[in-house]
Amino acid sequence: MSPTVSIYVAISIGDGIYKHWGVFINAPGEEDKIFLQVAGSDGRFRYELETRDVRQSDRLVELLPLYDVDVAEINSIKTVASQVTVHNEIRGWNCQDYVLDLLEVLEKEAVVNSKDARYKKQKDLLQGKQEGLA
Repeated sequence: MSPTVSIYVAISIGDGIYKHWGVFINAPGEEDKIFLQVAGSDGRFRYELETRDVRQSDRLVELLPLYDVDVAEINSIKTVASQVTVHNEIRGWNCQDYVLDLLEVLEKEAVVNSKDARYKKQKDLLQGKQEGLA
């Protein structure tokens, strides 16, 4: 059995009116911990990969566990994250949409098992936290 790492959604106090979301990969080494996000503002978001432990941030509000993946999948997740479309053409699209879009692609690529009961429960919980929906 290969070692696994936990995937979380980090929810932080943002600079705007909504909370900031990103995907945190809690890899074993301090220098291997990864935070995948889009940063910017409406119409000007850009993808960013940071090597850091989001748990050290004083802006962190919640760390929602989603799924455990094989360590070998980390590079696949990073590749997928960098290829998810950043929808600057959609007014109101933000980091929360990015995280949900990323999860959808990871499910399609079978990196995350969308039929896993714990994952489905956590994803539903996450979707219920999305802000700004009309």
